[in-house]
Amino acid sequence: MKNWQKTTLITLIAIIALVFLIFYVFDLRFSVTSNSVVFEPAEPQQTKTPAYAGQKPRNIIVFIADGMGFAHMSLAMLTKGEESSVWQRFEAKGWHDSRSYVGPLTDSGASGTALSTGVSTHFEVIGLDHEGSIVSTLFEVATDSQYVTGIVTDSYIWDATPAAFVAHTASRDSARIILNQLADSELDVLFGELEDLGEDGVPEREETMQILTRRFEMLDENLELPPRDSILKPIAAVFEEDEVQDLTSKPNLVQLTTAALEYISRQDKPFTLLIESEEMDASSHDNDSKRVLRGLESIQRTLTYVLDFAEKNGETLVLFTADHETGGLSIVSDREIYPDMQLVWSSRNHTATVVPLMATGPGAGYFTEVHRNRDIGKKLKSLITSR
Repeated sequence: MKNWQKTTLITLIAIIALVFLIFYVFDLRFSVTSNSVVFEPAEPQQTKTPAYAGQKPRNIIVFIADGMGFAHMSLAMLTKGEESSVWQRFEAKGWHDSRSYVGPLTDSGASGTALSTGVSTHFEVIGLDHEGSIVSTLFEVATDSQYVTGIVTDSYIWDATPAAFVAHTASRDSARIILNQLADSELDVLFGELEDLGEDGVPEREETMQILTRRFEMLDENLELPPRDSILKPIAAVFEEDEVQDLTSKPNLVQLTTAALEYISRQDKPFTLLIESEEMDASSHDNDSKRVLRGLESIQRTLTYVLDFAEKNGETLVLFTADHETGGLSIVSDREIYPDMQLVWSSRNHTATVVPLMATGPGAGYFTEVHRNRDIGKKLKSLITSR
């Protein structure tokens, strides 16, 4: 190589190195607009000191939006325009890897078990580790510590996510086993739907009600709670399949949550409440964009109520997350239709993407360094046992 060529090459390398050094020192970021690349300085990072730093919660509310990924959350925020998002009210904001014991994909059984017990397991499994051994659930740990416990879901009451907080079985489809374990548990509130009665091993309605009434006083569709001066008994309310969906449903998830928190609050004890919305999972399996939008409204309205309750109470941790993402949703546009957006689905199944994790209230700081779904279960259980 000639000297002038060597000099040119060295000069070119030096220029490239200088450019990278400039971007590193000034922490510059880039965004893509149409077909051009525009470089913008990064905004200075601001660290928010949690309002409840160092405190532990008396009460814990876990809100699981089944099948909800970051694209679903983005869609919810986009539909609000300049209006502040309910998720902006959380102090800790992050994500977790929802994988099962055997790989990057999961289902609600495996992920629900990880969120409840703190251990990874196989698909379909409820409340058992990967070797089939029983592991204690969040609600069992809470009951041992004299907590009131409750479940509110817009899905059926023996579905994988609620079951994972109470039951232990090798198959999430073992409806009769799960129902009996719900009735034999120390659960205080159980609100949700029934599904496929008399099909595929699911008990008929009469047997289902016989099982539930062993423990629960059954409420009617109006959710009329027992009088305040009455003895506080465990209560349950069950509804028809898909009767609880969006805000037009009677009842809807907001009303179920309101009744559950009112009844739980009557008891002078700490409590743990699970709230599940199945709408993102059900609608995303069908790639039903309109149902997704309606479900997002229900989730946001319910979450707003929960956060208002927690802020007024001052002793309640609210944890919001998903068990996995469903549908591979993307929000896209092009120059011909912008600013209108399009929803594009890549799948009708679960995907391996990470999912949102947010927390606020006493104990929120414990969830800033979560990496796997099982970390959430471990931290939730430790918040109860270390009180």
